[in-house]
Amino acid sequence: MTTYKINDGFWNKRIEVTRTSTLPSMYSQMKQTGRWDFLRLKYDETKDTDIKPHIFWDSDLAKFTEGVCNGLKYIDDHESPEYKQFIEWIDDAVNMVVNAQQEDGYINSYFTTVKPKGRWKNLAVEHELYCAGHLLEFAVTHYQCTGSTKLLNCLSRYIDYINHTFGPGEFQTKGYPGHPEIELALVRLLDIKPNDEKILNLLKYFIDQRGYNKGEYFVQEAIKRGDATESLAKYPVDKVDPKDVPFPETRSFWYMQAHDLIKNQKEILGHSVRAVYLLAGVQGLYNITGDKELKTTVQTLWRDMVDTKMHIIGGIGSIKEYEGFGEKYDLRWDCYDETCASIAILFLGKRMLLDELNYEVAQIMERALYNDILCGISINGKAFYYDQPIVGMDKSRSEWFECSCCPPNVSKLFNSLEHYVLTVKKDLIAINMFIGTVYKNDDVDLVISTEYPIKGGLTIDITSGNPIELAIRKPDSDYTVSIEGSILKEDGYIYLPKKKYDGETIAITFDLPVKIIKPDPKVKANEGCLAVERGPFVYALENSGFEHDGDKAVDEAKIEDTQKFTENIKEIESCEFVALDTVINDKKATFVPYFATGNVNPGEYFRVWIAEDK
Repeated sequence: MTTYKINDGFWNKRIEVTRTSTLPSMYSQMKQTGRWDFLRLKYDETKDTDIKPHIFWDSDLAKFTEGVCNGLKYIDDHESPEYKQFIEWIDDAVNMVVNAQQEDGYINSYFTTVKPKGRWKNLAVEHELYCAGHLLEFAVTHYQCTGSTKLLNCLSRYIDYINHTFGPGEFQTKGYPGHPEIELALVRLLDIKPNDEKILNLLKYFIDQRGYNKGEYFVQEAIKRGDATESLAKYPVDKVDPKDVPFPETRSFWYMQAHDLIKNQKEILGHSVRAVYLLAGVQGLYNITGDKELKTTVQTLWRDMVDTKMHIIGGIGSIKEYEGFGEKYDLRWDCYDETCASIAILFLGKRMLLDELNYEVAQIMERALYNDILCGISINGKAFYYDQPIVGMDKSRSEWFECSCCPPNVSKLFNSLEHYVLTVKKDLIAINMFIGTVYKNDDVDLVISTEYPIKGGLTIDITSGNPIELAIRKPDSDYTVSIEGSILKEDGYIYLPKKKYDGETIAITFDLPVKIIKPDPKVKANEGCLAVERGPFVYALENSGFEHDGDKAVDEAKIEDTQKFTENIKEIESCEFVALDTVINDKKATFVPYFATGNVNPGEYFRVWIAEDK
């Protein structure tokens, strides 16, 4: 029996809000919009005129119920109404998926009820394999959280059907998904079925086939449909600034990373969620096969993303017109930075750290989590941003969206956060982020305690029946370790001696100093500005935090690279954080973490990059 969950001063509240506010609110939205019941396959377009079905509703239900499954471990009383409600939602979702399965194994509500003759006809944009991937992830999570194989058996049958349909054989379809996701799902299935060669071969096929002949498959499937031979035609340039035209030429298959074979790609391009979901699958395949070309590709595209295409908040995807990456160093402030794209960074980072520990990977995961992702959901857990510009854009978080991929992805992540905090191998446990966590099994009893991100430092209480090695990501400031023999290695982790631990307590002490960040001179958008950080948080200055008149008063603010700040604890709806007070032009200014913006005054103007006072 393994106990594995978060127990942390900051994150306990976020997870409680997810469980008691976010999930019930999302369920209500899914019921109202028809999403929840759509898998019952009773939709009648002549009668259900108030329901507007979408091609990826199955994925919304799958991600939502994954979050519910992972939330069970935080409810101690199994007789409580809350626990019973969660079980009811889970059982209902499982039964809907199982009952929606067709005789041949296929599962998709939209292409069974709305477009039954469209099955596998438009892989480029119609998300069938994407939905299959999320249903498969739901099945894996359901099995891991409940021990039941009911849904896993159902989805295994669906994967058998997909394996029969797609592949290199004479009578198989040579296609692959326009939106990657099934690749990562297959990696997760292999986590629990590590010796299944059929699953591994399907994963290899989808990754190796992608981009064959420069994406020609998508052209050929369009011809078969009788559509234009160019699957992605030129975008109407009169509607947007020419420099932002999403598809400046036909066959812009870079949008879905199908412009070339993955092993040939040298720059991260296109839709940011698709790109990083794909890389998570590629890294997962490398971890299984050891194909070094795959690892080289991941490292090359990671380097391009982090060095040239990532905002300070850990957000990716500058171009809102196609929700994706722009040119190198195009880090405009009115960016897209979709929540799901930053969540994808954690999916990828987790797989990279399973291969080898790396300080930068863990630090980038933390940056994305505490800034772009946390900002994507309101502190009360009931409203969301789909995208996160790094300057106030006169918009508020919304309770729901027509395309609502981000809200359930946030709850899915928060309720499984422990799997990103720790990297657990046979005889090594690595701490990637400073978040209180409990990990207990028959051999190890590990409890991590911390006041981060309010204060620095953490303690580790550990007992182990066999020798085990502990590794802790190096803090970003000077630190001390309470036991002798620790070694800081080149990967940026502090390694403690490998041994049996007998109820020992280890303390890592470090501070969280305020840092003034200077911009990369190659990024024109940030020229002449400075940013403020403390711990994992990037800070922002809201209009209401600056004693200056005007709707965009913070545009008048200037700070020095030696600016002094006073720390104070601030609270919004029981969420505590450190605010930073300073004086600008003889006027008080209070900086708050980026994630907290727009919670007190929705739609309020703010800036992350503040003009430098030279």
